[in-house]
Amino acid sequence: MKTNWSFLAMSLLLGAAVSCNVERSEKYQALLAERDSLYTEAVAAKGGFDQALNTINEIENALESVRAQENIIMMENQEGNTNKAVSEINAIQQTLQENRNKINDLEKQLAAQGASSKALQQTVSRLKKQLEEKDTYIASLKDELQQSRQQIAELNEQVTDLSQNIDELNSNLDVMNVQNAAQQATIQNQDAMLNAVWIAIGPQQTLVEKGIVSKGGLFQASAINKEGFDKSQFVQSDKRELVNIPLNTKRPKIMTTHPESSYQLTESEEGNIVLQILDKDAFWSMSNYLVVSIK
Repeated sequence: MKTNWSFLAMSLLLGAAVSCNVERSEKYQALLAERDSLYTEAVAAKGGFDQALNTINEIENALESVRAQENIIMMENQEGNTNKAVSEINAIQQTLQENRNKINDLEKQLAAQGASSKALQQTVSRLKKQLEEKDTYIASLKDELQQSRQQIAELNEQVTDLSQNIDELNSNLDVMNVQNAAQQATIQNQDAMLNAVWIAIGPQQTLVEKGIVSKGGLFQASAINKEGFDKSQFVQSDKRELVNIPLNTKRPKIMTTHPESSYQLTESEEGNIVLQILDKDAFWSMSNYLVVSIK
């Protein structure tokens, strides 16, 4: 029994010695170092992969935001807010540039880490293509907006020119209206003068005092003053409007000469005489003056 215990003790001591020798060997130490390195790389690779996924999510969210902004730009362009639309486009272009920089950094990171995930590389390529397509589309959209702004500026210039032309036409029209009014007034005045007649009706003595008729004498009847008289002593009228002239007397005497067939004397309800002109042109053909002496 004592011999067995001695053998067991020697075996344990030998095993411990062998174990210590293995742990101290260079091969064992190299395996441990390789294990630790692989673990570190795995941890780093996982961290890089997580960071790559975060970057990809950020880029995709940015692209989704760009799509929403595109709709806003189209609405603003339709509403004529081209200045605001151009400002939005500039912001989009800045966003696209920032995300291009992110992809470039991501590619460098993956290359440095030696990442060879095919799905990851395809995702990066897809995002690069989408960014390039957005760049092209936004650039064309910006050109269209610039053209729209130019067209609006040209239209505004045309409107300004038209407004100036309208103002000039209105000014010319005002001048023509003034001239036409003056011409009409002249025509009316000329027409009134052509059809003007002068009437003086009153007692003999009044007509004499006004210098319209002569006083007359013992052997000479009173008559129209041929030396001329003051028109202000007459009442001016339009012969076209004269038909019936009340003489306010029962015994009138017509001093001026008028064709007898062109008029007649009628009696009013009050018993006064009314001069009724039958033929206007004939009545005034010999004189534009009508002088009536009343008693």
